[in-house]
Amino acid sequence: MTVEWKGKRSVKDLVESLCVPHTEVGGIRVNDQWVTFSYILNEGDQITVFPFSPECRTPDNPLFKPEPFTPPGFICDVHLWKLARRLRLLGFNTYFNSQWDDVRLADISQKEGLILLTRDRGLLIRKKVTQGVYIHNTDPEKQVKELLRRLDLHKSIAPFTRCLLCNGLLEPVEIGSTFFKETLKFQIPPKVLEWTKEYHFCTSCQKVFWKGSHYEKLICKIEEYLATGES
Repeated sequence: MTVEWKGKRSVKDLVESLCVPHTEVGGIRVNDQWVTFSYILNEGDQITVFPFSPECRTPDNPLFKPEPFTPPGFICDVHLWKLARRLRLLGFNTYFNSQWDDVRLADISQKEGLILLTRDRGLLIRKKVTQGVYIHNTDPEKQVKELLRRLDLHKSIAPFTRCLLCNGLLEPVEIGSTFFKETLKFQIPPKVLEWTKEYHFCTSCQKVFWKGSHYEKLICKIEEYLATGES
């Protein structure tokens, strides 16, 4: 396609004017040379924009910054609360609050170094957003699989290590401990106490978790997610 403009313009500005968030760009070549987002366009430039792909993983590409891999943290917008819960189930640090507007989401993403997940391309174009992923699917199950594949996160899955409600870390607790008896025990139904001896609690909200009737369903769901990473 041919694009016309007036005055001085960066390639980043041009790409985003075509509704492609900069967080979705893995590399840009102008006249067969890799460039940064700040490249100033000239008349007749031939521009190729790449999504994140193997061909972008080259030292010549200034947008490719190889770093030692650590499991990423995420922040989800108001429409992705189901995705947020599933990511927490898989052990990923995932921020979510239904009261946060776009300004707050962008601010937290920048300050905490979190990857912003959204279905709003306009949100990803904000200057403060340096890491973000546009989620294409509308079904929560497909959203999880899409994100796992795109960021190659299967080996980083650590199920049942975070609270689905508040994102706090889960820790095991001894049922004979004073902490359990005085602080946690009142949350557990008497019948559950009769047959369950293994409990975990959230170090943030102190909610108690155990392997209830839903546990096997969650295991099946996790296995399904892991299978999407098998070659």
